Amino acid sequence: MNNDKMNISSNEMKKTRVIAVSSGKGGVGKTLVALGLGMALSSAKKDVLLVDADLGTANLNVALGIPVEYNLWDVVKGRINVDGAIVNIEEHLDLLPGVSGIYEATFWRMRDTEKLWRELDLSLAKYNYVIIDTGSGIGNGVIQFDMAADEVVVVFTPEATSITDAYALVKTLHKEGYDGNIYAIENMVKRQQSDFVLALSLKTMAQRFLSRDIEILGTIPYDAEISKKVRYQELGKYLHEADDFMFYVRSVAKNLLKNGDDIGSYRPSFWTKLRTRLSNILGG
Repeated sequence: MNNDKMNISSNEMKKTRVIAVSSGKGGVGKTLVALGLGMALSSAKKDVLLVDADLGTANLNVALGIPVEYNLWDVVKGRINVDGAIVNIEEHLDLLPGVSGIYEATFWRMRDTEKLWRELDLSLAKYNYVIIDTGSGIGNGVIQFDMAADEVVVVFTPEATSITDAYALVKTLHKEGYDGNIYAIENMVKRQQSDFVLALSLKTMAQRFLSRDIEILGTIPYDAEISKKVRYQELGKYLHEADDFMFYVRSVAKNLLKNGDDIGSYRPSFWTKLRTRLSNILGG
């Protein structure tokens, strides 16, 4: 983390937008989308924190080839403060690494959520955007992180099962009383025009059965090189060079930006807002 972010006065606190990137099923490129959005926003001179919250199987730092000593589980367990766990990726872009290979972390509890967000509350004020890369599905840990966010981006692919699972996630958030904006991104698209029709079908289902409006932020094309770059831990470097691919990611980021910066929560009010958002899950 940049040293000039370590100490920040109250009048320098930013109005931070907390965005969760989730999916109804795995294998849809959710982590890629989260990283791509973070890089696109940071290139626009926005200070961004990526939070790898794919509990138990987090791999964002591995894909980037960045060694880390601490992660969000260490923060929750009190072994390090949150600023000590955050690492810098590049200018304007930091990462709070996730936990991988720890069985206990897969049983994420509400008290873990409370502990993490209490630790993060002041640190979030140093950023314009916080992007949470959640796990996939509609498990309790995923929903807790989604409910904590100002906005949720649902990632899916041009497959019937992926769209069905994406709708299940939207339906679950709606049932839990989520009151933030919900967006959708169609990833791994091979035929831009024809596949966009599938994105519209998700929007139509949400409107028809939930009376909920979902904005389609755009589509991102399939890139066969991505899996290779992840395997060789060169994803960040590749995305800087993949102009055609990043053109679509930047277009999605622009659509996100145009919704305005008034959505973000002022600090230190985030904890109060989070408690309200989680009231259904907490039973309060």
